[in-house]
This record gives sequence, structure tokens and C-alpha cells, in this order.
Amino acid sequence: MGTEVKQKQIKVLLQKLNLSINNFAGLVYEARYDDNDEEAEQKLAEKIKKQLQRQTTKEEVLDSYLDILADLPSYQALNLDNVRSQYVSHSCLNDDVMMSLTELSSELDS
Repeated sequence: MGTEVKQKQIKVLLQKLNLSINNFAGLVYEARYDDNDEEAEQKLAEKIKKQLQRQTTKEEVLDSYLDILADLPSYQALNLDNVRSQYVSHSCLNDDVMMSLTELSSELDS
């Protein structure tokens, strides 16, 4: 999909779910760790703010955020009809076909 597209998607979802970055950081922290540390959550909130702005943010990080959002009951209640896309490689497709599909996907994301 692309970093910028995923960043935008996260921002839109946060807005639709009425979640601030701080609230979202609390959810991410809770999903990753068992303890409750407000200072660590605040640091994570600052980190997430930067990750949602930088073009160098790894897509895997953004995917983990999208997964956390998709697991929320409030997300499911929105009935957005969004399906989380996920790349699965397959040996039946040669490199030329894969490149063509990748280019097509990039065009569709734009």
C-alpha cells in the first residue's frame, strides 16, 4: 500500500473512532505490555505522532497499528467494509507478473 497511504488511513480511523493520539497510545501500550505506565504511554504517544508524519516510518509498524485499531469493538461497529489487505507471495507468479501487479496496486492506491 505505501507508508503515506497507511499513515492517512490511521489518521482517518482515529478521527472516525474519536480517539486522540494519547488514547490510541494507551491502547497500543496495553496491546504490547501488561503493565500500566502513564509516563511510558506518553512517550509512546510522542513516538506515534512522529511515526504518522515521517515518510521513513516502516510499514510493519503502521500495519501493527492498523491491526490494533481493527480489533477494537468500536471499529467493528462502524461497519466500514474495509478489508485489511495482506501480501502473500506465491510461487505460481513469475517476477514480471509480480512487478506489473505491484505497479497496478500503487496506481490504485494513488
